[in-house]
Amino acid sequence: MSELSLRTNDSTQRSISILAGVIRRNSNNKWELLSDPGHHSIGLKANISEPTDSSIQVNFDKKYSRVLTCSVTADETYAQRGFVFGGSCGFDKLIIYHSKAGAPTKNSDLSIAGSNIWIQVMMFD
Repeated sequence: MSELSLRTNDSTQRSISILAGVIRRNSNNKWELLSDPGHHSIGLKANISEPTDSSIQVNFDKKYSRVLTCSVTADETYAQRGFVFGGSCGFDKLIIYHSKAGAPTKNSDLSIAGSNIWIQVMMFD
């Protein structure tokens, strides 16, 4: 398990974990965390699933006690095609929803070679 942690500078000295990574739909229509010379993830599990035909689930390496912030961002290819991403962040997973022009899209619509979804999460341990 790879993790980046910080501590608050108040009296609680709470530990904050940063989770981040890039996911891509591969040629087999399966989601993968990118791990190559230009990309690396931290705090995210590789077993990415599709709970529905219009959502993507990314699991965390462990369960946290509180969500601080969560951001899911389209890369330039998805953005130029009008895709918008949003996340529902739980204590141990992130569910990503996507749409285009205000209407939900299907996971299969995201099969665009080389396109990425950027994930940034901060959690209290």
